[in-house]
Amino acid sequence: KQWYQRRVAITAGKACNHFRLYNGKAAEAELKNLSDVCSPSFKFASDLIKHNLVVFRGGDGALQVLPPLIDVIPEARLNLVIYYLRQDDIQEAYRHFKDISPTTPQEYILKGVVNATLGQEQGLNDHIKIAQQYFQLVGGSASECDTIPGRQCMASCFFLLKQFDDVLIYLNSIKSYFYNEDPFNFNFGQAKAATGNFKEAEEIFLMVQSEKMKQDYVYLGWLARCYIMNRKPRLA
Repeated sequence: KQWYQRRVAITAGKACNHFRLYNGKAAEAELKNLSDVCSPSFKFASDLIKHNLVVFRGGDGALQVLPPLIDVIPEARLNLVIYYLRQDDIQEAYRHFKDISPTTPQEYILKGVVNATLGQEQGLNDHIKIAQQYFQLVGGSASECDTIPGRQCMASCFFLLKQFDDVLIYLNSIKSYFYNEDPFNFNFGQAKAATGNFKEAEEIFLMVQSEKMKQDYVYLGWLARCYIMNRKPRLA
């Protein structure tokens, strides 16, 4: 049984690595190896496969699969919260996470994101302060300060504090990893514009591909300001 559990863990780990390095389909193919050898009596393996397939498929089936697994697989709650955030359902994301005390960097980061989103959407300064503290805890920790998530956390902390020169220090250090990432470019453009670099800010804003993001009033407002400052009033 121990050998079998170890085999499950190794195969699931390989699938997660494929997901991080390649894409969901590559990860699914690796996970199929686990499914092929999985004993019907080993329910944890079956639950793990269901959970990971939801993640690899971008949240497809999340509401059916993840809630029953919250007390079985620790990551199930985190991925359910991420699903709600992606659906712009911040109240459900907060409800599922508000009573959880974070213990890992991933939990601290997600707590920060949930509180920052709730605070900004509803103008709740207490939640923004909590988010700042969580981001600073991760970004300032010895284990995370030189990692990409750690630097993202420090950028987020300074963004909430409106210290945009400091935001740019951290975003510039990781921008090569996020060249085509819309959320990164949205925030990078805002920080550039907030520090008066409107030419670069305009170029960065125009790299955003998401139609939903391009309809956001914050995006439209900043881009219009860039056009005006760059002497393109007709575009504004």
